[in-house]
Amino acid sequence: MSEKYFNVLNDYFMRYMFAKEGHEHILKNLINSVRIDSNQEPFEHIEVLNTFNLKENVFDKESIADVKAKTKSGETIIIEIQRIGNQSFIYRSLYYWAKNYFTNLKSKDIYSDLTPVISINILDFNLIKGIDKPHSCYFIKELETNHILTNHLELHFLELRKFSNSYNLYEGLSDWFEFLNSKDKLEDTMEILVKKNPIMKEVYEEYNKFVKSNDLYNGYSNYERDYFNVLMLNEERIKGIEEGIQKGIEQEKYSLARNMKKENMDIKLISKLTGLDVKEIEKL
Repeated sequence: MSEKYFNVLNDYFMRYMFAKEGHEHILKNLINSVRIDSNQEPFEHIEVLNTFNLKENVFDKESIADVKAKTKSGETIIIEIQRIGNQSFIYRSLYYWAKNYFTNLKSKDIYSDLTPVISINILDFNLIKGIDKPHSCYFIKELETNHILTNHLELHFLELRKFSNSYNLYEGLSDWFEFLNSKDKLEDTMEILVKKNPIMKEVYEEYNKFVKSNDLYNGYSNYERDYFNVLMLNEERIKGIEEGIQKGIEQEKYSLARNMKKENMDIKLISKLTGLDVKEIEKL
């Protein structure tokens, strides 16, 4: 795979960029850019809880976020990168949030010991219908007054395909959108970003270290291969389920037709009700 077509949304590369020891300031910049764009206070300190591992592969990934961090004041931050998806991702993001929320409560703790969980979802597909905003943020609010019940639930969705320079985002977050959307034009994009944003200079330097390392680049390539293998397996599994359902429906039609015929119902009526051909029903 040529560097020209390097996909920065590759989970292996994303975890290298945000969860590698020593990259905490890069992760903090992304998180704070998201927070500032939502008129929330930025954080001073971020600790990565699931640091990057050179030997990671896509098959290790179960119900865990891509990157998980903790702030000095106790907030948990989870970052999920999703390249393909649909409306069901909304429920998946709520599941991840809930799982991280309740696991914060230890056996001897009381409910007031629970701490906020902030979920940041980076999506390479359109999720929220009827909204053109590339960055949307959700809290629990009272319907009429907009009073926020609690800051413990905070869900952010960065929908990369909705991004355009004309949209009024916080400049730091706009730069992150540019980077995350770069794909086959990364070199051109970074040439512009490094001149105006110091953190992007560091991001670009880390990218260059990554692609020049055989071990890291092989990890990227393997992850791409495994990622698409998993997608194909899932598609085959779904296809098998759909075929099984269809087979069950057909069997049910024949069973109903057979029972109707035993009750001496008119053949044409049975055909109309079940969709089966008259000749097929006569053979039952």
